[in-house]
Amino acid sequence: MGKRPTYAESSRTLVHRSFFRAGLQKKARPARPGQDPVHEYLIDQANLRCFRGAYSDRSDLGTEDPELRLEEIVVGLLHPAAPAEGRVLKLVVRMLQSGRLDLQRLHLLARRERALANLAWLVEQIPAEERTASIEDLHHLLKEQPPRERRWPTLHYDSSRLLRRKGAMVARARRR
Repeated sequence: MGKRPTYAESSRTLVHRSFFRAGLQKKARPARPGQDPVHEYLIDQANLRCFRGAYSDRSDLGTEDPELRLEEIVVGLLHPAAPAEGRVLKLVVRMLQSGRLDLQRLHLLARRERALANLAWLVEQIPAEERTASIEDLHHLLKEQPPRERRWPTLHYDSSRLLRRKGAMVARARRR
């Protein structure tokens, strides 16, 4: 498995020195070769909080970090130094749809970490039928205070993958 391009490479921008990402690096456990330990750590933390949107091949997800907030997970997954992967986009959308995030804090943190353009790009990808009140609120906030960066990632992502499948939802309901 080769190295996946980062959001910075995808949008042809530079990666800045981030103390936020360096702090996540210290918390992250080692990952397999070719995987970003910070990225895998954040996916594990989201999965531990019951946002099962991205597959993790690790059997031991570790323990939930009580100091890590949902807004930090979202920004870490969309950080310019993070691998630009389609599997993570659905996870981030499900987190945004939950209504459990402080949108003002998310916006501020994303701006500080230069992930706001990636967040704005992702919000634009979300189909109308998947837009919850929290997504609409975030979309409105991003229109009022747009990102400074004008270069969006050049990912070719089919936004229909963000749609919830009725069959999958019915099967999940039957298992409960």
